[in-house]
Amino acid sequence: MFNIQNFDMNLVRLFVTIIDTGTLSEAATRHGITKSQVSKNLKKLETLLNTQLIRRSTRRLELTQQGEVLYEHGISMLREIEMAQQEIQRLGAEPMGNVRLSVPTGLGELILQPMLIEFKKKYPQLNLQILFSNRVTDLIESQIDVAVRVISTPPKDYVAKKISDITWRLCASPYYLRKNKVNTTHIEKFSNLDYLCPSNNKAYETLTLISNEETFKIKMNPKLQSENFRFLLEAARNDLGVTLLPSYIIEQDIVKGTLKTLIPDMNIVAFDSALYILTTPKPHLSSAAIKTLTQFLQEQLSFLFMH
Repeated sequence: MFNIQNFDMNLVRLFVTIIDTGTLSEAATRHGITKSQVSKNLKKLETLLNTQLIRRSTRRLELTQQGEVLYEHGISMLREIEMAQQEIQRLGAEPMGNVRLSVPTGLGELILQPMLIEFKKKYPQLNLQILFSNRVTDLIESQIDVAVRVISTPPKDYVAKKISDITWRLCASPYYLRKNKVNTTHIEKFSNLDYLCPSNNKAYETLTLISNEETFKIKMNPKLQSENFRFLLEAARNDLGVTLLPSYIIEQDIVKGTLKTLIPDMNIVAFDSALYILTTPKPHLSSAAIKTLTQFLQEQLSFLFMH
């Protein structure tokens, strides 16, 4: 009967190498032992498991059904051991390795940029690759480890941590409002205004406004569209029209008076209504660095959006 107390993972490691290389000689070279030692250890493993793992011929090695099972599980076991060793080495040490981060352009440039510079100063050994883009949708295909996203429903294939709800506002420069004699109580006339809006979702071309229990829908006529929120912000500052943007983009301008919200007492229904941090469900061996970055972003963004 097989006794796990007598089991040696080195024998499994050697067995996997034999199958990967295809010959006992090459496996011997890889492990720095003789071919006879490889053969002896293979026989020892088969004896421990009380089964034949490989059918040997003069030309090639052929796995038995039991050998196929051990090979498949052996690879998984060795991978888990390697990951455990990596994690143990990283405990109490400075995070290292490569981390690819994806952030939206507006949020990244206006909010995250100083945070990420601070993070890099704190962890100089970590190789941080940052992609400022609104177009990355498949994190796995794009080899993204961490993503910050403003969305309504996070994708099911990822681990999602909600940071905050996001409100959207209509705003324009005081000069534009005076020049066009905009009366904010006549929202039905908003469709006549020069409308600046995001281009990544056709739904934003129709405004859905909620006040108490009343809902208003206004079909707008976009005069300028862009997926770059910072560009829309600059366009509004330059009196080009009324723009629809998340509140975190326009907050400083509202305080300074360079922009003014049109209907602050009404809610604008948005399809991208919450801020999330996304990670893949099974991170690679840089998981300690990924965890460090994720925790940093969570703390910084939670503090910012809750105050």
